[in-house]
Amino acid sequence: MSKPNQDNMTGMGYYFSSVIRYWKVMLKIILNRIEWSEITVDELLDRINSNDPPLILDIRAIQHFNGNDGHIPNARSIAISQIKPILEALQQFKEREIVTVCPGGGLSLAAANILEKADFKDVKSLHGGMDLWVKKGYPTEQSNTK
Repeated sequence: MSKPNQDNMTGMGYYFSSVIRYWKVMLKIILNRIEWSEITVDELLDRINSNDPPLILDIRAIQHFNGNDGHIPNARSIAISQIKPILEALQQFKEREIVTVCPGGGLSLAAANILEKADFKDVKSLHGGMDLWVKKGYPTEQSNTK
């Protein structure tokens, strides 16, 4: 029997720690019975095409934001771990509609919760996330930055 590849073990550790962090946040939300707002992909497409589009915060890892599926047009890439440190910079959007986006719609609920606790007025999580956005064939764009 061969020894496990150290790189694979490190990668698995990173994956499992990310999964554990995700479920800790989700459990905290559920146990605290936090109410949250969601927006459907259809509603978001309409809002993007309106005269007053929302600020879209894509909390996926930068490699996914820049990846093959791209991201929602005009979305800003902000890792969920960076939301609290940049709350001051986001103050100008405190009264605007903000939509948080993740792969499937779960982790963006946690990001929306962080913003709501910081008194942002109109925060929504994209129900179904980028997975559903791409599945519906809605527009995406690619970034030139890596």
